[in-house]
Amino acid sequence: MSARLVLGLDVGGTSTRALAADAASGQRLGIGRASGGNPIARGVSRAAENIGAAMREALAGHDAGEVEACVVGMAGESKVAAEPGTAAVFAALWQAVGLRCEVRIVSDVAAAFAAGTPESDGSVLIAGTGAVAAEMVGRRPCRWRDGNGWLLGDDGSGFWIGRQAVRAALAALDGSGPRSALLHNVIAAYLDPIPKPPEGGEPGETRFLASALIAAVNERPPVDLAALVPRVLAGAAAADPVAQHVLAEAARLLVAALCHIREPGDTTPIVLAGGVLQPGMHVDLLVRAALAETWPDAPVHAATDGAAGAAWLAALTQAPDPALHAQLMAEGGTGDARTRLG
Repeated sequence: MSARLVLGLDVGGTSTRALAADAASGQRLGIGRASGGNPIARGVSRAAENIGAAMREALAGHDAGEVEACVVGMAGESKVAAEPGTAAVFAALWQAVGLRCEVRIVSDVAAAFAAGTPESDGSVLIAGTGAVAAEMVGRRPCRWRDGNGWLLGDDGSGFWIGRQAVRAALAALDGSGPRSALLHNVIAAYLDPIPKPPEGGEPGETRFLASALIAAVNERPPVDLAALVPRVLAGAAAADPVAQHVLAEAARLLVAALCHIREPGDTTPIVLAGGVLQPGMHVDLLVRAALAETWPDAPVHAATDGAAGAAWLAALTQAPDPALHAQLMAEGGTGDARTRLG
């Protein structure tokens, strides 16, 4: 049977992943990675540049014109459709890459759910750079909770965890919160070397350090706070009580979001996705324990490869064998420890 080329992309604020696959066999033909491609978080021009880089890497050695279907999973996908200027930039990108097929942009929620289960109905909880819970019907989200972006929501997300870590560090410096190893981990992430107050300058070394930390955090894009998640996880693993508290609160907020859109007694599958919910990690274990109490009869699946989920959705337009989903996911993930910390 000849190969039938499809392309799937998982586009986040932190990273972009592309997967070229054979819709006939489920074989992975190429993988591409780039920085964040979300136009809201990165700006339209930079987002298009990063998405194009991931697509070209995934299609290296293949004729882009032979791609039969392409699905892009993207948070804030409505921006591309709603703004003519943004839509024009992306239309030019597809043409520049060499695609001749229609490019379907769906929510990252739909791609994540498709990566976790071949079923059409259920729920998905994503916690990466942002956070959202959604009820899925016919592989489309029909009810949402959060997903409102770092400024207005995304409670329990990687951004939220990073912001809480910095806030805890500032509280430790001004004496309103406990000191722990998390303080030093946060400072090390932003201040190297650690500055010393100038002679005759602002009194109080801790206040000077707090001011330097605040300035360093504000010099970077807000979504970069999500890069603190590994440090918070390391602190929790070392029994740092402040880090453990931050992660426990993140888990509580994420489960609360899911409870808002999922009825008690529902037995449809639950898909967990995103870097904060990587299988076996601290928040994942807390969330799974809570899910087992609330929905004991519901299967819980991990979606570690949103690009494969998007490729599966692309393959669906070609009416593939149902076994293709298992084959695509069994081939291995394109994600990393920061998957949908994006």
